[in-house]
Amino acid sequence: MLSRADKADTSPPGGAAFAIDRRELDEHTSVIAVQGELDLSTAPQLKWMLLDSLQEGHSRLIVDLSRTSFMDSTALGVLVGVNRSLGGDERLAIVCTRPSLLKIFELSGLDGAFVICATLEDALAHAAGRAAEAS
Repeated sequence: MLSRADKADTSPPGGAAFAIDRRELDEHTSVIAVQGELDLSTAPQLKWMLLDSLQEGHSRLIVDLSRTSFMDSTALGVLVGVNRSLGGDERLAIVCTRPSLLKIFELSGLDGAFVICATLEDALAHAAGRAAEAS
């Protein structure tokens, strides 16, 4: 059974270490940072962290993929599902600069479905600005 801990660290055999960390910046904002490969075995951990953040009342979610080395369609499905479940005042922004990951968003046609920012600061500013517009 999957743990919903705020920190998870698993090392697949022969693969790079996977880690996921959630930080609450304020009562509205959670930053979830992923390190390593985001795939069939690790994507559920991202899903639970995002859903837990929403359930706890965080309306601004930032997914930081700056240290993510790989992402598959399972991880994309998690992001799409969470994005579709967001209410009117809830926002999701993604931090991503890796060309290989940006290419996955582009090839899947999802680059336009998400707000993808080059820096955490840009993602935070977007999330705060969009949340303020909704108020």
